Amino acid sequence: MTSRLALCKETLLATLDEQATINVREALATSMGRALSPNEIATARTAARRIAQEGTAVLMTAYPGQIEGVADRWKWGRHAVQYLTRDKKVISDLPYCVQVATGDWEAVIDEGRRSTQKKIDSDPLLSRMLGAPMRRTTLH
Repeated sequence: MTSRLALCKETLLATLDEQATINVREALATSMGRALSPNEIATARTAARRIAQEGTAVLMTAYPGQIEGVADRWKWGRHAVQYLTRDKKVISDLPYCVQVATGDWEAVIDEGRRSTQKKIDSDPLLSRMLGAPMRRTTLH
């Protein structure tokens, strides 16, 4: 019997094969056709973290609608959402908080940090609001 974690991981990987960037909750909710329970959300996060730790994708946190081309059909409100991405452009172009990334993503993430900091430094309003350089949560 396949575990719930394995099924979540399989679903996320299948969705990543179709799209370069996915909303973790959205992908599973869409595959199940309903909103996820708190236990299912926790399992989805664990599955996403494992995918990222394997180096298949980068797990990041952003706000719904922040990533162009990723439809957030379910109503997540203004809360930050976890995304898995294989798209290097998304990583280098957006301000975000990286949750997990393995070795081969480090250079891409560093370039994204430099690009984000350059955008902040060149915009006085952003500079006042954000001030300190962007930082990543975890980089393995």
